[in-house]
Amino acid sequence: MEKKSVAIVVCAWPPQGGGIGNNAYYHAKKLGATEEYEVRVFTPNYGKGKRIVMEDDFTAEKMPVFLGVGKAGFMLSLFERLKAFDIIHLYYPFFGTDLVVLLFKILNPAKKLVLHYEMDPVGEGWKKHFFKIYIKLFFGRIVKWSDKIGVLSFDHARNSYLSKYLPRHLDKFTELPNGVDTNYFQPGERDAQLAEKFKISDNDKVIVFVGGLDDQHYFKGVDILLQSFSKLKSKINHIKLLIIGDGNLKKKYIQQAHDLNISEDVIFPGWIGNSDLPKYYNLSDIFVLPSTARTESFGIVIAEAQACGLPVVVSNWPGSRETLKDGETGFLVNPGDVHDLTSKIEKLLLDDDLRKSMGEKGRVRARELYDWDKVTKKIIDVYSSL
Repeated sequence: MEKKSVAIVVCAWPPQGGGIGNNAYYHAKKLGATEEYEVRVFTPNYGKGKRIVMEDDFTAEKMPVFLGVGKAGFMLSLFERLKAFDIIHLYYPFFGTDLVVLLFKILNPAKKLVLHYEMDPVGEGWKKHFFKIYIKLFFGRIVKWSDKIGVLSFDHARNSYLSKYLPRHLDKFTELPNGVDTNYFQPGERDAQLAEKFKISDNDKVIVFVGGLDDQHYFKGVDILLQSFSKLKSKINHIKLLIIGDGNLKKKYIQQAHDLNISEDVIFPGWIGNSDLPKYYNLSDIFVLPSTARTESFGIVIAEAQACGLPVVVSNWPGSRETLKDGETGFLVNPGDVHDLTSKIEKLLLDDDLRKSMGEKGRVRARELYDWDKVTKKIIDVYSSL
């Protein structure tokens, strides 16, 4: 049987990729391992690492970008390359290159286009207004010309820029959640060397956050978490806060921890790659993601933490709230509400049985819904329906 060729087009790639880049990586890896599909990834060349990344099951090509700003830009040479593929799988948002793909689709209507909607593009200042204008001008056309549209959840879709298009094109939409390698992200013992490195004792309860600490991820709520931890420290002994990530806002958060007089118990290990990330989850007792904006559409780290057996505390935003079961695998909190966040974390810190129960149920949920083998099957079902 002749293999179908798939072009995965994505704005980011590990190790700088964040959730979207990591998801695209596993998508390519798992799909390429099947007998039905041949996969090539096209992603911007930000001048880091090899231009061509070859793995056993797929190839990733880092392409030159015209007018590149942040994770947007025009990969103009992509147009000619797409002619060799049966299916184009575009991760969205990818401003600039989405128009290259759209023009290609209009001129080559027989080619199949899958739009994988990861998040609403939002920003602060001029970016916020630019995104709204861009969406108004072009997004409807992209939806119209897409053959299938994968959404992380219908909850997120109904509360995103997609909401106005759902009733008109309902037959195009399907749920395609992000995936987790649950054989890799799984519960384990604390790494003794890591614990010693960060001066974490056996008596310490550890709260962990994982996310970008830069302007593009201003909405992660790290400042809220630090305020909450300060309040918790005044009530509970032997607790630590582990803030994993890197970026230009990191110094600001370190200074905030110092100003709150909690810097001795707040650990900033920097960016941690997927190869080591499970060790850090297993160093911890509770995972927290207190996002302050609705752009948190899924939160792959929520699924990873649950796969590692951690109860999670997450802001109540469309999409990300679907990644846990409130009251069973963790708690939802009001965005930006320091008191609510502190109360939910405190409840978990003081109740060993509740932490254990929620962590076990979270592990089951992650395996049932987000294991990559099951997500890959959903992707193949979408391709087969084209």
